[in-house]
Amino acid sequence: MRVRLVLRAILALIFATLAIIFSELIPPIDSTNPFLIRATLTVLAAWIGFIVFPDVARYIRVITLTLFNFFVRRLSAEVSTQLLRLPRPSLPFGNPSPAVGSVSLVRPLILDTSAAIDGRILDIAKVGFISGLILVPSFVLTELQQVADSKDDLKRQRGRRGFEIIEDLKKVKGLKVEVWDKQHLGKTVDERLISLAKNLHGRILTCDFNLNQVASVSNLSVLNVNDLANAVKTAVLPGEKLDLKIVHIGKDPSQGVGYLEDGTMVVVTEAAERIGKTLQVEVSKIIQIPQGKMIFATQA
Repeated sequence: MRVRLVLRAILALIFATLAIIFSELIPPIDSTNPFLIRATLTVLAAWIGFIVFPDVARYIRVITLTLFNFFVRRLSAEVSTQLLRLPRPSLPFGNPSPAVGSVSLVRPLILDTSAAIDGRILDIAKVGFISGLILVPSFVLTELQQVADSKDDLKRQRGRRGFEIIEDLKKVKGLKVEVWDKQHLGKTVDERLISLAKNLHGRILTCDFNLNQVASVSNLSVLNVNDLANAVKTAVLPGEKLDLKIVHIGKDPSQGVGYLEDGTMVVVTEAAERIGKTLQVEVSKIIQIPQGKMIFATQA
């Protein structure tokens, strides 16, 4: 309270002093006492400084702060709106992405042994269907090494092909291939792949049907090369006629088997004796199996 009185007194003194100074500029008025005019103005200014000005100043301060806060809130809301419109990378589950060196792992592609040995992933990468970071776990390289060291010539060739595919993937534009050498829980390679995919929120590149099933049950994303191949195979319908070369006998001795250009097997009834010849056949039935489509046909 005393502080307010002191402040009011100081304001009154300041206003009175200003009134005394500026009253000297007032020209003399006939039949009036100049001293009386100056004294009146001084008292009035002191009264304004003591009584009126602190209250007016308080109202001005409140109004100023209110307007300032209003404009700050509007400006903040506008900035926030504009920032929300900017494109942002989606981080799964709101977790920060781990990193290999300076490379951020936003849903990396995790290469399986079967996909490396199969080799079609290289052709898919070359045409741009996949891009970004491909992780090759160290335990996958170990499994490839075991296959490459096999006494069986076919297995040995497949293992070496897997290493060649990985090296060729490093040369594909738009891809970055890194070796992931951290250990993960699991007795088998498949279990470790599942664990790694869960930890990194990654997608598994594979040709293994069983691994695909386990990963799907675990709610993991899988890029199965076989599924992609089946999806882009030539579409045929029952009743459609095809020119087909009979290559060998089917399970039934009376059946002949041929293949479409995309590798789809066609079983033709009563065509076992036409091996090596090209026939016009009519599609009778199409069966979807885990490995792809099987087409049954009859001679047209």
